[in-house]
Amino acid sequence: MGKRLSESLQYSDDTIRNFVSFFSHLVQFLGSRMPILYRRLAVLLIIGVSVISTPYTLFSQSSSSGLELDKLSPLPSSSIGSVLTAEQMPTDDVVIPSIYFLGPGDIISYRTTGIDFTEKMAVVTPENVLLMERFGMVDVTGLTLHDLRENLKKMMFERAPNTEVYLTLRRARLVYVSLKGNVAFPGTYAVPASMRISTLLSVTRQPWLLRKDGAMSDQMKQGGFTNSTAFSSETLSRSSSPSISGYALRNITVRHRRGVSIVDLARAQLVDGDKHDPHVREGDVVSVPYDTERLPMISISGSVVTNATLVYKRGDRASLLLAAAGGPTADADLDRVTLVQAGGAGKILLQVDENFEIVGDDPELEPGSTIIVERIVSAGGHAKQGVVEVYGEVEQPGTVVITPGVTRVLEVVAASGGVKPGASLALSYIVRPSQTSNSDRDAVDEANKRFMYSDLQLEDTLRYKLDQSYRLPYVSCDLVSALRDSNASENVVLQSGDIVVIESTPDRIYVYGQVNQPGFVQFVRGQSLEWYVEQAGGFAAGAKSGRSRIIKGKTKVWVEDASGTVVEPGDEVYVPRAPDIPASVEIQYYATIASIVSAISLLAATVLTIIRQ
Repeated sequence: MGKRLSESLQYSDDTIRNFVSFFSHLVQFLGSRMPILYRRLAVLLIIGVSVISTPYTLFSQSSSSGLELDKLSPLPSSSIGSVLTAEQMPTDDVVIPSIYFLGPGDIISYRTTGIDFTEKMAVVTPENVLLMERFGMVDVTGLTLHDLRENLKKMMFERAPNTEVYLTLRRARLVYVSLKGNVAFPGTYAVPASMRISTLLSVTRQPWLLRKDGAMSDQMKQGGFTNSTAFSSETLSRSSSPSISGYALRNITVRHRRGVSIVDLARAQLVDGDKHDPHVREGDVVSVPYDTERLPMISISGSVVTNATLVYKRGDRASLLLAAAGGPTADADLDRVTLVQAGGAGKILLQVDENFEIVGDDPELEPGSTIIVERIVSAGGHAKQGVVEVYGEVEQPGTVVITPGVTRVLEVVAASGGVKPGASLALSYIVRPSQTSNSDRDAVDEANKRFMYSDLQLEDTLRYKLDQSYRLPYVSCDLVSALRDSNASENVVLQSGDIVVIESTPDRIYVYGQVNQPGFVQFVRGQSLEWYVEQAGGFAAGAKSGRSRIIKGKTKVWVEDASGTVVEPGDEVYVPRAPDIPASVEIQYYATIASIVSAISLLAATVLTIIRQ
């Protein structure tokens, strides 16, 4: 009864005003014809009767008119309870009104000051419209939560300047989002619109954590799963799902119904980074790119919570790396935070406050730059530090702090969690970046300078220039021996800036040249060149089988198919054709041979004649 009474009062402002007007006229009439004492008693009596009779009058009016007052509210009270208590997925972050776009299914709560301050709710219809008391139909197409607030405040100010309106998002809608690209479980997922792209990528690595509604059940059936208990222990392990690469982390594409967004999860860690990790919307298609090539990196290491390595993007600044590190450790020396620019640009001492934020200039980074946060050194301590980057098939790829000239490669690999089972140490290598210029002109000049005083023949010039142009800045060592024996000479000492690359073991060999079916052949240990040629269809017409070569995977050195030579993972097999020699040259070749044979025969005959005499 109390609930119906409050709603009746809410929707009967005109009736109340009529009662008040009637009572005021009655009081004025009686006041002009009765003594003061009787007038006061009459007024009190009329007010008491009015207070008691008004609710019953309103209730009878509403009943006799046939109106159902429950249906006049923006959202029926029975529906409010069921919606607010329904099962809902957890969200990951506070909704940012300026980047949260409204859509069908969002539940909005609002209140207005004045006589009625009760909470009212409205649901965005499939037409993207809100039906709101005092405002009517409000189109929210393309509006953020912040935009709607400002529009309602403006409308209320024009109608009633002294009335305020308060609006908030009571519950986010569920939307369908498609995920594709370099992910473990591509498909379409039903998730709340309050979810960020970063959380979507995390939970879809374990899609059984998502809401078990009809959409999710269909996805699991299509993927060959009947229920969540059918997953093996390996599948349920987080470590079994591939993580997002450094390149993809900063280049995720989100295609909306209108427009495209580029998600940069590294920048999203900054203070103003919300726009780089937006909320999802209905119909979004999230594409995680594949790595197309090895890209330049930037890193931060030392006395920080997390040693971070990111793919470089133009416009990156030092504050990005500080945010990615998660803050300094207790022993960090904030007076010695050094930015080491790549390309010989030198070192910059950064000014950092106690919140690990840049004070003053925020320098722009170069590809390959790194920030080193030194530790507080006690008396007699050694402050020299360096950084080595480790990529590839290790458990924890990233940066490792070393003592230049002291730390060895085995220690660095161990600090990265060790190599994975699928790693190929025979193909792994260490790069020591050169400080020389990479321009073609400088490379040619350098080659000419070094060849100027050489004792090589003219025929060696082309070969030397090729070797000089494409020489690789490798550290000479055999990582197989280095990781087998810590005392081996191959366990080389590292310098700051070195890059250790642990390659994966290929499972195929590429066979090409004059073979009938060039392409990849499944690797089988212990097989020779001829065996792989046979798997590729055998020698084709015109093949020069005697000139076939094995090209080693790491060094790219050509090895002749001699006795005992086997093909190893990462190698290539090349079968050349017979040299294309013009007819005139071939005639000269055979004429020369014939002349030589004739000369030898003539010489032999002359010698025999002399001997017989």
